[in-house]
Amino acid sequence: MIPLPEAAIALLLRRLGPDGPTVLLGRRAIKASDPWSGHLALPGGRPELGDRDLMDTALRECAEESGIVLSRGNVVGGLPEIVAGKVTGRHVKVSPFLVLVEDFRPTKSVDGEMEEWMEFPLRSLDDPALRTTLQAPDGSIQEALSTPLGTLWGMTLRLLERTWREPLIAGIQRLWLDYDGTVYPASHRLAEVLDERITEWIANARSISWEEADFIRTDLYRKHGNTLRGMMREEDVDPNAYLDYVLDLPDSVFPKLDKPLARSLSRLGLPISIFTNAREDYVRRGLRILGFPELVGLVHDIASFGWTAKPEPHLYDEVLRREAVEDPGTVVFAEDRAENLGPARARGIRCVWIDEEAMGDWTGPDGLVWDSVVWQWKLRTLSDIPLLLLPHLGDVE
Repeated sequence: MIPLPEAAIALLLRRLGPDGPTVLLGRRAIKASDPWSGHLALPGGRPELGDRDLMDTALRECAEESGIVLSRGNVVGGLPEIVAGKVTGRHVKVSPFLVLVEDFRPTKSVDGEMEEWMEFPLRSLDDPALRTTLQAPDGSIQEALSTPLGTLWGMTLRLLERTWREPLIAGIQRLWLDYDGTVYPASHRLAEVLDERITEWIANARSISWEEADFIRTDLYRKHGNTLRGMMREEDVDPNAYLDYVLDLPDSVFPKLDKPLARSLSRLGLPISIFTNAREDYVRRGLRILGFPELVGLVHDIASFGWTAKPEPHLYDEVLRREAVEDPGTVVFAEDRAENLGPARARGIRCVWIDEEAMGDWTGPDGLVWDSVVWQWKLRTLSDIPLLLLPHLGDVE
């Protein structure tokens, strides 16, 4: 069978505003060669030379057609493919990418493919007064929606309805969270204080200078992904004595009460576990200070794994066994370190990368592009998790 030609579109989402979540919707210019001439559409098109993948295609087409230039760091994730042209007969497999924006202001000139743009409130899809029908090019009568820009129908209407009414990650029964850098921001001072305590411990244990100890700490982390794991591999270290020292911290250095995050997690109505390279007592203390200890059930910590840490693949199998998970696809795992998501995705677990700076590129140091990255979704903060797991894109309360 000859594969369908491919295209990609950018679904630009503005979450905050008086009308709730809105997307950028445009009307195509009148062209005799275009079967969708004059119809409403999202920015997008076919791949061109120089596009590394379909995400590049979607963002390039968005810039050319709307004048809105966005980076790969703005992309939240890829939506399920959808086939266009079922009515016109020119079938195309379309890959949509969800992109978060603060506004729809263009920053460059456009190519004339689109005549006009509008900010379309997704809750308009629920208004029966806007429902209508349209006679398609093949003569059939199609479901449609009236908008100030024209009549919305076909693939674009189907995509927007699916995106609005269904969770972006469907069928989820439980949520796993990393702790440090995920439940609280990686930029919080606690991370710096922990590094300082580790350096102090190394300096005292080895009777060396602070500078030498700090170099050893960073080198162990670089080589092993976890300082404790590195020390245990390279020398005989009592892990509990080490952690007793490192975690001997005042409450004042922990992240404070976080009501928005507590609200976000409680709205999900899912059992929540922590899967961490830290120790359980430290995690439980942090959850208490954050103000939602009751929302978290199990804590799978480094001690319970015999002081073995993520991303060791067998740990993911062990957590699945402990929680009696029959279908890994019913689990979402949120983590701030992308390398810790690889073994999860290999097992079919849905992966969310928490990238606080929203600067992370989907292309990694080994040239990985969209089809081969280990994370499937990317959020700036864990508080945004309802966007992925609730209908109406976690519509702001």
